[in-house]
Amino acid sequence: MNGKVIKLNDYKFNFGQETIFLNVFAVFKSIKNGNKYIIYSYDNKKLYCGSAFVKNNEIIVMISKGENDDDIKKFVKELIDNNYQEEYEIISLDKVNSIQVIDEAICDIDVDINKLNDITIPKPKVVEKEVVPKKKVNFTIVFLLVFILVVAMFFFFNPEVINGKNVYYTCSKSYDHEKLPASVIENVELEFNGHGTIIDIKVKSDYIFNDVNYYKEFRDKSYFYQYFSDGDTYKFDDNTYTYKLFSSINTKEDFFLPTDKDGLIKHYQDDNYTCKVVDN
Repeated sequence: MNGKVIKLNDYKFNFGQETIFLNVFAVFKSIKNGNKYIIYSYDNKKLYCGSAFVKNNEIIVMISKGENDDDIKKFVKELIDNNYQEEYEIISLDKVNSIQVIDEAICDIDVDINKLNDITIPKPKVVEKEVVPKKKVNFTIVFLLVFILVVAMFFFFNPEVINGKNVYYTCSKSYDHEKLPASVIENVELEFNGHGTIIDIKVKSDYIFNDVNYYKEFRDKSYFYQYFSDGDTYKFDDNTYTYKLFSSINTKEDFFLPTDKDGLIKHYQDDNYTCKVVDN
């Protein structure tokens, strides 16, 4: 089976919202053009599709271009008939544990979504319970186990008691781009653990164009790929003529910046960023 139930990751950094899972029926690659696509649903009532980018153990979803719709429709038809051809390569979801939706669109495909779910997503295995003879209850042992469990759960859900609470900073700066007719607003979100060591860095850069014609050319002729690194995601806001770029910095591999809170904050302040603590 090609599908999997995958947890939705909210890239907008909204904390505390309800956990959502998506039924991902397939991620596949067109051998003809090299593009990757995804088909999925929230509740098996509507079918969604788009372009897929795989980064580490996460899938990033964006709206695909209109000319790719035929590829998606053809693949879905062949998938439902269990007869997809060598022109498509199925991408394994074994190591994928989250999905991030930047933009999405409903697929205009006449298909039985429940059938698609049945043939692509593995069903949980039903394990028959073994009947075990009843034993006498030792209440002292039960009390001790319950006490240990309560203490363990307390520290599990309140790790700050031992490690301290995580601390969040936002560092931002604005400047005129040296090449593009645009001003840039850059926001860096820093997360430190209770010991003051960096554990996560996310960057959002807004390129606000002051030349509408160049903005359209930048968007339509894919100039933006010059400012797009592997693993980044992006979005265009045509109302404000803004190119939004979302990046994430790996703090464990090839990380050459200071890892302590004071050193990293000073690094950004020396680069003309304004930094402040964020209540969370």
